[in-house]
Amino acid sequence: MVRRIPALCALLLVLLLPAPLRAQFDQGFTKRLLEEFSLQLFGENASGFMGPLVIVSNVGANHGFYHSAHVEKTDRLSFEFSVQTVYTWVRDDQRNYTGHIPYAVRPTDSDTLKAFKSLVLEPAVRDGKMSPTLTTATVFGGTGSWFRIPKEYLWFVPPDQLKLLPDSLQLTNGTNQSTVFAAIPQLRIGTFASTDMLLRYIPPVTFDKNIGKFSFFGVALRHSISNTLTNPRLGGLESFPVDLAVLVSYEHSTIENTVGTTRAKLDAATDMLSANIHASRRFDWIEPFAGISIEYLSSSGTYTFTLPQTIKDQIGYDIDPQRASISLDDLTVKGTLGVAALFGPVDVFLSAGLSKHVIFGGGAAYHF
Repeated sequence: MVRRIPALCALLLVLLLPAPLRAQFDQGFTKRLLEEFSLQLFGENASGFMGPLVIVSNVGANHGFYHSAHVEKTDRLSFEFSVQTVYTWVRDDQRNYTGHIPYAVRPTDSDTLKAFKSLVLEPAVRDGKMSPTLTTATVFGGTGSWFRIPKEYLWFVPPDQLKLLPDSLQLTNGTNQSTVFAAIPQLRIGTFASTDMLLRYIPPVTFDKNIGKFSFFGVALRHSISNTLTNPRLGGLESFPVDLAVLVSYEHSTIENTVGTTRAKLDAATDMLSANIHASRRFDWIEPFAGISIEYLSSSGTYTFTLPQTIKDQIGYDIDPQRASISLDDLTVKGTLGVAALFGPVDVFLSAGLSKHVIFGGGAAYHF
């Protein structure tokens, strides 16, 4: 959507101003109309096209804070450094979205935009010649759908020019991508009062050219419930069948991406809060683990875009850079299953996260 919406609005306005008529209108008039209408199109559909990228990238980077629920009972300084790779699958419903064309006149519209909507867009929608909505590809989808241009409502365009204009416009294709990859380093610092601290940091890096430049910071605290339950000073149990811990985390990420023929620049900042409870049990050199978490994501950002070069060539000028805002949030419950193999100071682990998304992770950790 980010890549096709400015092209769509530009083409609609080009239809209003073919070459023979262009001289009859002040260029400032058409430029203002183009800027105002493109900003409405862009702002209303930005979340639909690029929202899945923000969500999928962040839920993947949030995966795998733990591969064991074991926390030392003794207060002592210790460290564990780990790296894991994560693959997050894109859901089918995140490969397409319903785009909306702002065809109806609004009180806040300028007189110029009101005239354009009332003379062309509203009659076309009312007569069933133009649909105000269209299902098309997101950034992860496949082929973009076709938007029909209501040429019969452009009665003021000379016939010889009208026949040269296309009957429809294909909306921008997605990347046809089904997974998103990330590599996540983590440092665990322990232990005080059966509590560890976990730190994550990814500097601005491009894991995937379709995702753009991604950076990530995370911090978490993990406390052992099983250690507390078996603490003799608290009159605790003699033993507990599994290691059991709770973990709360906060993550912040940024995405910078430039996409499509409009060279639209995305700057998005995302915060994630999560809380989970997880358990594990060691059997000699192997340790299965499982957990359940609640994750909340909130994101806001901006897109800055201009016209693609082909449209600039058609109309003979460019519009000023336009900026639209995007905001979204997401709440999910995720279950995690995994297993770790223990080889002295080295752990090797695999895990799967099951929620709205399917996440697969694997990596290694070194204790020192």
